[in-house]
Amino acid sequence: MRKLFQCFKKIVALLVGLLLSAVACTNLHPTFGGSPDEQSKAKINKSPNFNGKTFVNLEPTPIGFQKTADGEDTSWLKRIFEIAFPPAGKQPSEPLPSLKLDITQIENGSFTWLGHSTVLFKLNDKILITDPVFHRASPIFFGGKPFAMTHTPSVADLPAIDAVIISHDHYDHLDYQAIQEINQKTTHFYVPLGVKGHLQRWGVPDEKITELDWYEQAQLGQLHFTLTPSRHFSGRGLTNRNTTLWGSWVIKSPLLTVFFNGDGGYGQHYKLLGEKYGPFDIALMENGAYDAHWSLIHMTPEQSVQATVDLKAKAVLPIHWAKFDLANHNWRDPIQRFLKAAEKQDFQTVTPKIGQTFTLNKLPQEDWWSGVK
Repeated sequence: MRKLFQCFKKIVALLVGLLLSAVACTNLHPTFGGSPDEQSKAKINKSPNFNGKTFVNLEPTPIGFQKTADGEDTSWLKRIFEIAFPPAGKQPSEPLPSLKLDITQIENGSFTWLGHSTVLFKLNDKILITDPVFHRASPIFFGGKPFAMTHTPSVADLPAIDAVIISHDHYDHLDYQAIQEINQKTTHFYVPLGVKGHLQRWGVPDEKITELDWYEQAQLGQLHFTLTPSRHFSGRGLTNRNTTLWGSWVIKSPLLTVFFNGDGGYGQHYKLLGEKYGPFDIALMENGAYDAHWSLIHMTPEQSVQATVDLKAKAVLPIHWAKFDLANHNWRDPIQRFLKAAEKQDFQTVTPKIGQTFTLNKLPQEDWWSGVK
């Protein structure tokens, strides 16, 4: 009995040590980000979207393992089974066909998808980039590795950037290493409330950061940026869930209006944003990494199509797919389902290769994924 008790004590000590190590790591390693300064805290506390402890969505959005609306089981047991026995084709077995970024093709009104939610575009002589992620989508070495590509985009490929637009602080949208690399070639960063603290810890000067609450606006020349709601959550550590804001963006120039979705589940906000800011010339729309476990915080492709309709978008670039293995579905599934659901809709779906630059006058609609093994 004494030996059993001693063994139990060792196991408990080991678990406590691992927990303390994890807590220490999330507080000490810079990849986990920083905390809001006093100025940010004051603004956060005044936000109508902050309940005194955390930010909240417009609609009730419980996060966790629960039954879906049709009664589907989303328990931990099922989740473990899915991880142990993933579906066929969860990852491509060969490099994805992609193009090396050619900055000579960048012009006013051009767009370049660089994978996942990273889109480079130029409006009114300003070069913008959304959620620049060029490395892993995870803080740990065994997760979040990007798919192999024939031409892997890098920060070194980018031109000088006038504005970096961040949707929220999750690892597949806010890349610690990429922010450090892109800082030297970027004039300004636009982020949701609280995210400024991460950038400050990573060496971005205060004067280069503008943080906004939902429906607040900022101006860069003749461009207007508005942070708008999304239905999601935030957090980079073990104890800071929803302590920074998340959101989508409306970007207006004299000639074009762009919607950047970031991440989020389907909700009433899409119709509200379509009525208030639409129609949009193009929507950069989340389409991937969906699962019954996350039915309120990520959309299925069919919901992404409906969100595009709600926004009154004339064209849509499906993003958030074809770069990371983040969900339990075939890597091609998002674009195939999106295109099928969009067949009878009025908008145009854009399907460029990663790295391909295009304008709204000539939309690429190539099926480049079907031939990939």
